[in-house]
Amino acid sequence: MIDLLDNNTSTIPNVENYCKDNFGVNLQIRDILLSNTPTSLNSRTTIFKDNHNMVYALCISDDRMTLAEIMNLIKSMGMEADEYLPPNGDKDYFLRFGYKLFMTVFPNLKPNSAKEISYYKTFTPYSPALVRISKVTSEIREYNRIWKQWQKSLDFSYNQLQAL
Repeated sequence: MIDLLDNNTSTIPNVENYCKDNFGVNLQIRDILLSNTPTSLNSRTTIFKDNHNMVYALCISDDRMTLAEIMNLIKSMGMEADEYLPPNGDKDYFLRFGYKLFMTVFPNLKPNSAKEISYYKTFTPYSPALVRISKVTSEIREYNRIWKQWQKSLDFSYNQLQAL
């Protein structure tokens, strides 16, 4: 497994550089809430806050994961996602893959809207994954690999305020 974090003083710069190299985002991390917490048999997630008090989840896996699996993982951890940041800052990454898959399944049809291909977008390969979190109700959970179930890892509440 990729060992991004080794719990030393270089942890924050490692995560910042990893996010910049893989997602094209320049984050200034203020605090790491959870480091390399298990989220499946072969994946780990790091939860952190940036200098704007936004919470992010960085998910890394040995296995290929899809957007649907990351969505399920975030929900299982007790969080709600605000945005799934695409690799290399490619804003059309998920839409483009969903469109290609839709056209593979229905070669003679053209989708009329993005909603028609939303299901196919969930099959997009997405590992590593960087997710901006909008809400954590009361705790963040981790996957217990021995008992094969989710358990509380951190008492934490967060609600991203939306500007109108």
